[in-house]
Amino acid sequence: MQDKNSEILDEAIEEAVWENRGRRISVVWIVPIVALVVGAWLIYQNLSEKGPQIEIVFKSAEGVEPGKTVVKYKDIEVGKVTDVTFGEELESVIVSVELKKSMKPYLSEKTQFWIMKARLSLNEVEGLDTLLSGVYIVMNPQKGEERVRKFAGLDKIPVVAANEKGHSYILKASTIGSLEAGSPIYYKKLRAGTVDSYELDPDGKSVTIKVFIKAPFDKLVLETTRFWNASGITADINADGIEIHTESLTSILVGGLAFDNFPNLGIGPRAKQGHSFTLYDSIKKAKKIQYKRELYFWVYFEHSIRGLKVGAPVEFHGVPIGEVVNYSLIGDAKTANFRIPILIKIEPERFSVTGKDKNSSQGVDVEVLDKLFERGFRAQLQSGNLLTGELFVDLDFHKDAPAYTPKKENGYYVLPTVPATIESLKSDLKTVLDRISAIPFEEIGKEIDLILRDVRKGTIPSLNSTLDSADLMMKNASQTLKGADTTIDAAKKNYLSPNAQFNKKLIKLLDELSRTSRSVKNLTDYLERHPESLIRGK
Repeated sequence: MQDKNSEILDEAIEEAVWENRGRRISVVWIVPIVALVVGAWLIYQNLSEKGPQIEIVFKSAEGVEPGKTVVKYKDIEVGKVTDVTFGEELESVIVSVELKKSMKPYLSEKTQFWIMKARLSLNEVEGLDTLLSGVYIVMNPQKGEERVRKFAGLDKIPVVAANEKGHSYILKASTIGSLEAGSPIYYKKLRAGTVDSYELDPDGKSVTIKVFIKAPFDKLVLETTRFWNASGITADINADGIEIHTESLTSILVGGLAFDNFPNLGIGPRAKQGHSFTLYDSIKKAKKIQYKRELYFWVYFEHSIRGLKVGAPVEFHGVPIGEVVNYSLIGDAKTANFRIPILIKIEPERFSVTGKDKNSSQGVDVEVLDKLFERGFRAQLQSGNLLTGELFVDLDFHKDAPAYTPKKENGYYVLPTVPATIESLKSDLKTVLDRISAIPFEEIGKEIDLILRDVRKGTIPSLNSTLDSADLMMKNASQTLKGADTTIDAAKKNYLSPNAQFNKKLIKLLDELSRTSRSVKNLTDYLERHPESLIRGK
């Protein structure tokens, strides 16, 4: 009985031991469990630190290689290209990029990407480092309202950095000229901005140019500011003389713009972002005041108007009051006569008329015009520059002018004219020559020969008769010479007198030539001392 109890006790102990062994964890499982935990932690850490995956669509991905091409911001690597595939119908290239986690907040609709390649131009040099390291993608991060993972890559490098301080404006022009994206903009010969972009307007008649003026120059852009094309060298040869303008050597080679605020245009409020301006062809046109009131007249000339151009000034007492608008040539089939109608524009805001209640009238005051005609108010072509032959329309009083009654043609009043100064000179010289040629020098010589022959023969009666005939001929010649002398005196008074217009113009020409010569000499002397000014400017 005791042995039986002993066996039962041994079985119970053995069963308890096996039961305890089944519940215990083996030491063999500790190593895999630890490895699994560490691996999970590494995976979690890797996923938590991994940056965002984005796609950039380019028209071409020349030089971009997966695993090699990097993405940079301020020359610091912020990502790497992981894959390059084609878009739909092979029209584009999709570049997959993995960015660093720090770039995630800047993936907005405003962020830009472009491929940096080596670019060499007259205006600037960029991306030369890519010749050794290969191309890379530039990121221009910007915070925005939307989170984006697919971007449209830029085909060209943006001219203006997104973080550049300043304002953008719009210029309207008839032609782009030699401008291009990146062309400089100057203020008093200082680099103040850049041409951002340009496009042809839908109607095809003008060009819209977007420009960027950087700070602090943007504070100088007012609503009355004038922009003009400063490309190349501008030489203006007109009735006022010769004017040469240029901004810098860069603008000569690659084109450029300039802007300024002119006192005669007034001071307006500061221009807001996107304000539209007119782009003028030259600084001369930019300085010109735009008048609201314009009166048009016809003037007719029968002689040559060679040297007269559209835009030539119309002056009264030497003061510009308008300009030439257009001219043409009209012939009469019956009489075979030709005349040249010239349309001129007078701007009444350039001058004022006192003592007249209706001075503010928008039309022509016939009463005032009639009084002007009574005093001999006439139009005449004058030479503004004897060197260039430029002509202008001169309005002045001519006392000997015949009476004239105002009349209209094609809706505008016609201003009477007098011959041009050079035409008057030709006419006076022709009159003098005609009168001199009318003197019978040959007959006078024959009579003198007869007189000498009679003297040798001693025939006094014949001598008296011959002398009487010669005396009559000399009287006629004397009268002819007196007439010629009168004409010559008139010519001297009109053209050789110190107060004559012709003489004044000649003196003005000599003065201009002298000033031009001194200016050229000063310029050459300065360039000899400072040749670097051709590049940096004076």
